[in-house]
Amino acid sequence: MGIQAEPLALSLTLVEASLPSMGTQEPMLKAALPLFARFTISNGLQTQHGVFEITLQTVDRALPVLTKNKRLRLAEGAMSLLSADHLQLTDPDTPPENLTFFLAQLPRHGYLYLRGKVLQHNFTQRDVDSRGVAYQHSGDGAQEDCFTFLATDRKNQGFVVDGKVQKEPVRFTIQVDQLDKAAPRITHLHSPSQVGLLKNGCYGIYITSHVLKASDPDTEDDQIIFKILRGPLHGRLENTTTGEFIHERFSQKDLSHKTILYIINPSLQVNSDILEFQAMDPTGNTATPRSLELKWSYIEWSQTEYEVCENVGILPLQVTRRGYSMDSAFVGVEVNQVSAIVGKDFTVTPSKLLQFDPGMSTKMWNIAITYDGLEEDDEVFEVILNSPVNAVLGTQTKAAVKILDSKGGRCHPSNSFNQSKHSTWGKGLWHPLPSGSSSLTTSGSPPLERRPPPSFTKGDALQGFGLTDLSQRKMTTQGNGKSVLPSSVCRNGTDTIYNYHGIVSLKLEGDRISAHKRKAKLSIVSQPRRTIKVAELPLADKVESTADSHLFRQGLWPLFPKNCSVELKGLLHFEESTHRLYQCDGISWKAWSPQTKGLEDRSCPAGWLLHSGYCHILVTRQKGTWTTATRACREQHHGDLVTVFSRSHMQWLWAISGRKPFWIGLKNQVRTGHWEWIGGEPVAFTNWRRGPPLHPKHGKNCVLVQKRGQWQSKNCSKGKAHNFVCSRKL
Repeated sequence: MGIQAEPLALSLTLVEASLPSMGTQEPMLKAALPLFARFTISNGLQTQHGVFEITLQTVDRALPVLTKNKRLRLAEGAMSLLSADHLQLTDPDTPPENLTFFLAQLPRHGYLYLRGKVLQHNFTQRDVDSRGVAYQHSGDGAQEDCFTFLATDRKNQGFVVDGKVQKEPVRFTIQVDQLDKAAPRITHLHSPSQVGLLKNGCYGIYITSHVLKASDPDTEDDQIIFKILRGPLHGRLENTTTGEFIHERFSQKDLSHKTILYIINPSLQVNSDILEFQAMDPTGNTATPRSLELKWSYIEWSQTEYEVCENVGILPLQVTRRGYSMDSAFVGVEVNQVSAIVGKDFTVTPSKLLQFDPGMSTKMWNIAITYDGLEEDDEVFEVILNSPVNAVLGTQTKAAVKILDSKGGRCHPSNSFNQSKHSTWGKGLWHPLPSGSSSLTTSGSPPLERRPPPSFTKGDALQGFGLTDLSQRKMTTQGNGKSVLPSSVCRNGTDTIYNYHGIVSLKLEGDRISAHKRKAKLSIVSQPRRTIKVAELPLADKVESTADSHLFRQGLWPLFPKNCSVELKGLLHFEESTHRLYQCDGISWKAWSPQTKGLEDRSCPAGWLLHSGYCHILVTRQKGTWTTATRACREQHHGDLVTVFSRSHMQWLWAISGRKPFWIGLKNQVRTGHWEWIGGEPVAFTNWRRGPPLHPKHGKNCVLVQKRGQWQSKNCSKGKAHNFVCSRKL
């Protein structure tokens, strides 16, 4: 009898297992997901329970995709980072640290760097994202470079480029821009000589692109800069748009827009000046230094006093032009009758304009003297030059003519006015000074020196007064009643300034001047403890020069027209009381001589100031952040933001800054965590407002000098723009 086996029954039950939905397939592919199953085995008589585990493993089937391969562009010899904007590899199932670029061919005209070390084999997308990969060009003149690579996720072969699977190396292109090494070339350089009379009474010459022009094949004309190596000695340059003095540079754009004006100082009585400059492009390429000569002429009477008999007939008055005379020039003539009457005692030509042709230096103005045969008093009239065109009026702008009565046919003119005749002159309407004389001596009174008008600055209207004006404001010496005429008269804006120069006490005598003129400014200079000052000239700086100390002990203090400031830097002033020439250095007036001028040439460039062995320049027109100021100092001024060496140095910097905030070159370096000067000098002096910040906030690790010259940390690249001081070692 056979035995029949009982059938077995198998029952499987899945425990803690659930199939993911379609929306959760991506997480299941990212990692293995364990499943557990319970099962039961039974033969009908016996039952056995059990559990077994099911493990699912992910499979990487996605290829990396090259989403960006944009060429890198940089200047010849420069270094640039290779960022994610240039090169990017993506993969949905691979992290960036595993996305790898294998180098098949290295650059031929430069080097790849990975965190400062030369790169030879490979780098990852994480290296690119963290800005650790850079390329530096060797500077060999090549205009293009490249390297080739294979991309991988380290599991699959190939990568996707433009929708196609790529298994061959791909090229990354590097474009190299050649540096501009050509300097600008001067194409126009002509001496300007067209003088104009400005609205404020000064004379000026415009410097335009017709006079000075440079070109550069690699640079737009408007971007060409003219660096001033030596400013004009006898005048100043001014920007007509901003009204500021020009000390350092101007552009071809300024010349094209006719905004550069040379202001003539007529008190110096010179007829030419020189500007030394150097053309340069924005990259720093400079041309050979050149000079621009400015020329002009002065027109005046050759003689200022005439005595003629009334039967002389025609009296020719000579007008002279000195200086540059190769251009045409014009001057107006006006007659002041005084006591003589035009048409009765004399007649003049209807034309009131004298023309000087090119090359002509003298011109005659004829006056017909009327002879009536009657006995009468001597008569006086004046002829005045005005309204010059393409010329400057000289000091002798007025000529006085005295018509002597023949008195029975006898007349003995002296050909010039005599000092002894002052007391016999008619009705006292006009008292002239001797021709060519610089002093007027009156019996019983000391000689009085004629002073030139003070030097002028922007906005001053400096005009000479006639002798009639001088006679209306007299001073009398105390005790003897002698009258003293002013040595000079000038207008300064709305004020009238009468200058008297003497060594005795004076008092103001009553005159015929109207009430509003009685408020005019008077400046009376005499010996120490005898000075009477009705009103003073503008407050001036003390001269910092030991060479003048003996003059000060004698009481001969210079009277400067304005305080020396950065805006007046380079302006010259001749002081009559000391017979010295002074120059504003941006801080104070100092005695000037050719020797000191030479010393300045050997120290700092024009517009720069010397202190502690370094040349300094305050930049106010180009305000910026600490970062932009650093770049401007290096690229435009070839230096660094200033390093402060001592307290006296700091006080000096605060003074030249005009007590306004400015950036200095101190920064908390991230790599060291210490405050360091960007020029590399040791930090030997600090002037923190509340002590140095121990843990500066991110980005707030640069230094701004603020109130009372105290330091405070500020954001390097954000926030309000400020002035800054650049310096470079002498």
